[in-house]
Amino acid sequence: MLEEKVLQTIQKFDMLSFNDRVLIGISGGPDSVTLLNVLLSFKKRYSLSFFIAHLDHMLRGKESDEDVNFVKNLAQKLDLPCEVKSCNLTKNARKEHLTLEEAARKYRYKFYLESAKKFEANKIALGHNADDQVETVLMRFLRGSGLEGLMGIPPVRGKIIRPLIECSRAEVEEYCKENKIEYRVDSSNKEVVYFRNKIRLELLPLLSKSYNKNIKDTMLRLRSIISEVSAYLHQETELLFKEVARRESPETVIIDLKKFTSLPLALKRRIIRKSIEVVKGNLYSISFKHNNEILKLTEYQLGEKEIYLPDNLMAKKIYNKMMIYKKEISKEQTEEVPTPWEYDILIPGETEIKSLGIKFEIKILGSVGIKSSLYLTGKKSKGEFLEFIDYNKVKLPLKLRNRRSGDRFYPLKMKGLKKVKDFFIDNKIPKSYRDLIPILVDSEDKIIWIMGMRLDDRVKINSDTKKALCVKTKIKHVFCRDIFNS
Repeated sequence: MLEEKVLQTIQKFDMLSFNDRVLIGISGGPDSVTLLNVLLSFKKRYSLSFFIAHLDHMLRGKESDEDVNFVKNLAQKLDLPCEVKSCNLTKNARKEHLTLEEAARKYRYKFYLESAKKFEANKIALGHNADDQVETVLMRFLRGSGLEGLMGIPPVRGKIIRPLIECSRAEVEEYCKENKIEYRVDSSNKEVVYFRNKIRLELLPLLSKSYNKNIKDTMLRLRSIISEVSAYLHQETELLFKEVARRESPETVIIDLKKFTSLPLALKRRIIRKSIEVVKGNLYSISFKHNNEILKLTEYQLGEKEIYLPDNLMAKKIYNKMMIYKKEISKEQTEEVPTPWEYDILIPGETEIKSLGIKFEIKILGSVGIKSSLYLTGKKSKGEFLEFIDYNKVKLPLKLRNRRSGDRFYPLKMKGLKKVKDFFIDNKIPKSYRDLIPILVDSEDKIIWIMGMRLDDRVKINSDTKKALCVKTKIKHVFCRDIFNS
């Protein structure tokens, strides 16, 4: 029986205590309505108080309005306090450059926390089930997540509890059928434009039919194993962090590299993540690439070196110490310190950077191709650029990034070294555009090309060039028309 299974989950993860005040997130769908009914059956056992919260995403017009009315009527029928709020998700997602899924998650949890505070609720119960768990693990696997991501949805996190997390969607729907429970059906759940829906409607049925009929059980077992391993590593990390790192201030952590260097790689990575989390408060925007950059920095043999991280974070190596800290930026500096981004470029081959609207095609030319190219260097059409670079004057691999503080290069057809900042000023590039302009650099961070504007004189091809890189670029961003084609 579903109620018994849910009770076992609640006891297993210590979700409820006597006299808890529980806010229940109700969408109107089968999961949340089942959650409400099951928790109501435990009211006397735990002496619980209940409150209902519903966030209208304003995505489905009349259907969304009907969801709101359904939840309000349900709350009135059960005589439960109810908080309903509308949120223009499409507008907010566009404004914050988020997908609808990302924006929905952000604003939904924000709303639940605010509602819990209003009702003085110490628990927030959500209706995620075992199928949601499987879909989440697959989504994160496909996006390249690490161990923490592959743990899926936590049964308990802070105030949030998920009593249905070990029940399948089929069990939930059967429970509704047996108990004649009414619920709303979200028509958008059948649209394959959303990543989660593609997993649910296309990938999982394919895996079940063609590869493993028990794929859901297999994914849940994998998640369980990963959770056990991750819990152990978390425990080890907490102990080691106290030995190899110290919190110098609320926004600075110092790692002792003498102790750090002897650790296994897996624990090094976790110490780095822990340090960032302590300083930043979370790990949002921190990727595997950033972790690798810090690891490389710990191996830097000379005196001092520092790198930028997202959200004004810095990592700085000072001899036998590594500092991870938040950089304070004054109002005067704000427009001069860019938010760093960086991408690897495939050579030879094509590289598409969708987030920037840039497509690279790089070919390696021999002496015959170079002779015919000498007359084409720098030619461009709207949003398209062509450059030729002396292969032997750069060190691969190449990377594309935006400007960094202190960037300098030798502009083609100009004398001497010039700051990139001054180059942009001389060319009347608006401040709001400067951090968007792509800069091609080699493995030593030597500037090769400020894209669409100027090649570095040190890498130009000439009659003595034996081997060259032919770089063909297409840029779709609107700002390229304003700057590069003016």
